Amino acid sequence: MARWVTALGLQPTTAASADEALVTLRTQPCELAIIDVMLPGRDGLWLAGELRRDHPQTAVIIATAYTELLGRDGDPRPIADLLVKPFQRDRFVLAVDRGRRWRQQTLDDWAWHARLALELEVRTEQICAAIDRVHGSAGDESAALLAMTNEQAPDVAAHSARVARYAASVAREMGCFEGALAGVLEPAARFHDIGKLAIPVSLLTKPSQLSPGEAVIVRKHVEAGAEILASTRTLQHLAPLVLASHEWFGGGGYPRQIAGSAIPLASRIVAIADAYDAMTQDRYYRGRLDSAEAALELRRCCPSQFDPDIATAFLGVLGRH
Repeated sequence: MARWVTALGLQPTTAASADEALVTLRTQPCELAIIDVMLPGRDGLWLAGELRRDHPQTAVIIATAYTELLGRDGDPRPIADLLVKPFQRDRFVLAVDRGRRWRQQTLDDWAWHARLALELEVRTEQICAAIDRVHGSAGDESAALLAMTNEQAPDVAAHSARVARYAASVAREMGCFEGALAGVLEPAARFHDIGKLAIPVSLLTKPSQLSPGEAVIVRKHVEAGAEILASTRTLQHLAPLVLASHEWFGGGGYPRQIAGSAIPLASRIVAIADAYDAMTQDRYYRGRLDSAEAALELRRCCPSQFDPDIATAFLGVLGRH
């Protein structure tokens, strides 16, 4: 294989074990790694997993005669190609070509995601600056944000208004729509998606599923929203509630992976109202669910994602309306 690589005008580097390969990669990054499964010491599948974690831009090709080993748990995915021994030179050349194309696509994706992340950062700063000017002119920050949302993202504005109504109804159903909660629940619901003003429009209106990298950028709307609210003088207190609005009751949400009562009550209520409304509205990449289907999904996701007590109250409200 080293001779074939040289004949292709590329520079080969070889290693006799997984550990040796990792040591080499620390000082000699590679575009492509062709890894035999059966290695002395740690096997090639372990090495492939290490490369996917620590060298994600390196294309991985697995070479083996023991294909039955590839079905076991923990196999690294994705890989650029699989070479089943014995293989001929032309098949090897094809694998190298696939690996180099895989790497180029990965680099292109990274560059695209970097541009999206920069656009998100710049747009968040612009919104914060605009709200600061509103405050400086003694304007109404809340009204300014609502006007901005209505103008730039009317779908988000309509969704947020519905979520605010749902949230208030659920709080009344639970008998807790009073005191401190009464003052923060509706505005927290109204502004829970304010960070989407900073998300690139190309992602919000994409007519197909987001790539994993794009999904990471869209999830940043929670942190962007909290940053926007924290930059205000009159809505700062809503920032922690918005920041926690996509956490899961059982853990595993984002951005902080908090769980249970560590998630503010207002955020837990908003999370259910948000999910129900999102499921029952058409999106660019999918159609809506009917109310019964969405209700079943809410039940299915308790208590992993949603607070069961709040879900029960929400479903009670739906049952009457």
